[in-house]
Amino acid sequence: MSDAVEEKETTDVSIDEMVRIYIKIRDHKRKLESEFAAKEEAINAQLETIEEHFRERCKQIGAQNIKTKYGTIIRSVKTEYSTNDWESFHEYIDEHKLYDVLHRRINQTNLKSWLQEHPTLMPKGMNVVNSYSITVRKTR
Repeated sequence: MSDAVEEKETTDVSIDEMVRIYIKIRDHKRKLESEFAAKEEAINAQLETIEEHFRERCKQIGAQNIKTKYGTIIRSVKTEYSTNDWESFHEYIDEHKLYDVLHRRINQTNLKSWLQEHPTLMPKGMNVVNSYSITVRKTR
């Protein structure tokens, strides 16, 4: 016996027809996303070329900003930090109690796996929310 339950017709539109419509809309959305992504890539390349020109111009004249009649170019420094030695970095954080430099985010996949292997070791204060989702697969 299958886990699938045959849907009784309760509206004017059958569940078969609703699935057909859903797939058609989803496929159209994917097509539009793909077309947009290709166009966006070309536009972003153009913008990056112009931004590079602006960076060079600011550097040449030693300016942090340039005012024009159409807008202001602002050159700023963006700083990013990363590590290739997480063990040492964790030790550094513990040593200096710098826990606020980390994102407060749980890796969902890793924690789910850990809790499945250790069901009696639920962390204090852990909230667990389960919800149903829908996936529609096209018949092949």
